Amino acid sequence: MPMNTLSRPLSRRHLLLAGSGLVAASLLLPRGLSLAHAAAPESSHKLTAGPSQARLAGAEHPETPVWAYNGTVPGPEIRVRQGDRLRIAVTNTLDQETTVHWHGIRTPNAMDGVPHLTQKPIAPGETFLYEFDAVDAGTFWYHPHH
Repeated sequence: MPMNTLSRPLSRRHLLLAGSGLVAASLLLPRGLSLAHAAAPESSHKLTAGPSQARLAGAEHPETPVWAYNGTVPGPEIRVRQGDRLRIAVTNTLDQETTVHWHGIRTPNAMDGVPHLTQKPIAPGETFLYEFDAVDAGTFWYHPHH
């Protein structure tokens, strides 16, 4: 009795044949399109850097003046899917310049948030658009570098 193709183990030959089919299909795509480089979905977010209050030492102690993102310390969670194009508009309502540094995330150098080195600081009242692809999966964090 012949084996069902779903119960047959994957062989090197079947893998190569399947890969050859994908290569052939990609050659038939219109020029400029590819299977591997489809447009990444965009994920847009807004952060406001500004003064706030946070309880840092427990309920029995008074709140402490802090610089926060969207009024919270730490700032809000930003969730994206691996491969998404991340767009984060950061508005500075502090009375000093600021930037956002993205820890552990591979970003273009101009989006790294190191003031006077990789970007001009965000002046009070200004907005800067950070834009990069979420290349890696994982949990990362962000903070000011100014």
